[in-house]
Amino acid sequence: MSFSRRGFLAGSSAAMAALATRPAWADQNSLYWQAGWETAPAEGFAPTEMTLVRGKLPEGLNGALYRNGPAQFRYGDKTLPHWFDGDGMVHSIRFANGKAVHTGRFVQTEKRRIEQAQKAFVVPGFGTEGDPNFAVSNPDAANAANTSVLRVGDDLLALWEAGSAFAMDPVSLETRGPKTWREDLKGMPFLAHPKVEPNGTIWNLGIGGSRVGIYKISPAGALQEFGLVDTGLASYIHDFAMTERSLIILVQPWVYKRNIPPFTASMAWEPEHGLKVLIVDKNDFSKTRWAEMPPRFFFHTGDAWEDESGTIHMDIATYENADFVEHGEADIISGKYQKPKTAPAQMAMAVIPKTGEAKLIDTGLPAEFPRIDPRYQGQVRNQVWMIDTSQRDHAPGSSIIRRLNWDSVTPDAHDFGREHMVEEHLFVPRPGSDNEGDGWLVGTTLNMRERATEVHVFDAMRINHGPLASFRAPYAWPLGFHGTWASA
Repeated sequence: MSFSRRGFLAGSSAAMAALATRPAWADQNSLYWQAGWETAPAEGFAPTEMTLVRGKLPEGLNGALYRNGPAQFRYGDKTLPHWFDGDGMVHSIRFANGKAVHTGRFVQTEKRRIEQAQKAFVVPGFGTEGDPNFAVSNPDAANAANTSVLRVGDDLLALWEAGSAFAMDPVSLETRGPKTWREDLKGMPFLAHPKVEPNGTIWNLGIGGSRVGIYKISPAGALQEFGLVDTGLASYIHDFAMTERSLIILVQPWVYKRNIPPFTASMAWEPEHGLKVLIVDKNDFSKTRWAEMPPRFFFHTGDAWEDESGTIHMDIATYENADFVEHGEADIISGKYQKPKTAPAQMAMAVIPKTGEAKLIDTGLPAEFPRIDPRYQGQVRNQVWMIDTSQRDHAPGSSIIRRLNWDSVTPDAHDFGREHMVEEHLFVPRPGSDNEGDGWLVGTTLNMRERATEVHVFDAMRINHGPLASFRAPYAWPLGFHGTWASA
């Protein structure tokens, strides 16, 4: 892999200049960004056909895009103090016969039942203090099930990071209840970013202080192995990475220091720890080694691979510190927006040799939600797709998606325009093909002018050509975090 930051930035600047020629919208006040943080109907969204507004659905694209995200932001005149604590609503958008049909339902967790009954935010959470008289009896009592989804066997799992996965019916989205992988692991945390090998084997982590549980799960959903490693630091771990041989656990310097609600008040940014990397052998969890990089905060990796020399390469979206996670968009939920003063995440490449010093190569590209071709999970690859996180004056979020080729550093981007707020886009492989990047990029945007959610389909290697197809719902649903694709 040849990587030149100067070459990339030159190409990126050229791409941005081209994007800047799009028509300007004169009336910015008509863009209703608040629709992204409005509480969804308690009964959810019944199956609703979306309107085709552009192009045609490609042949071979049949299946469901599932997404998850917070959808309860208000009780009466009280607004949620942190975006990460809204009750999860899972959405499916089913593609078939040239059509797209949307369905959305809340995950019926213990937390949701309690707060719906009281019509108040009483359960402490990530950034919500809750009612001081509310006793959290177990991790799932505070489980919002609001971060991501995973299709395993006959279940669709709604994922959080500090408690159980919640099983749902993949068609009706009816909640079946907490998933227990093994009786002695009941209620054990199960992160929202599992990694799936090309053969369907699932790997995931569960975090408890400095101790990290490792799950290995069969494609059918049976627990094959569970083990523990100790990182020596009670760090916040939201995501990890995987190569063919190793699990890559990043121990960042946002550290658990005290036991008080909410969770954010328990944490402290301690950059002196640096960003440590624990590398665990997938065949023997007792075989580990460490690397260290400069201090950074992160939520998401694209993933990792090892080259012929054994050097690990990992794409990662990094922040300078933990400011964003500590504030959690509280002002936006209450209807106020100012362009952030803190720097957005930027895409970086971590390079970790078998011996010698690890390094973090910053691209200077503002980016988050990196996703890869799942056929190449843990394997040598070049492509990663992401959201550009350039900050805007008129509305939160971004309107740009990007593809980055780590080998040639060729820029490829699409700007939906200032009236859109873009969400994570997923790669969907073309049936019958094994070539990296041969498939579609599928994802959603909030159209702030129409006050409606749209779903878009791109040729994944030509996103600068614009959507092959776009569908619009007759309503908006709240902005979410992560999703998955399940072929029909």
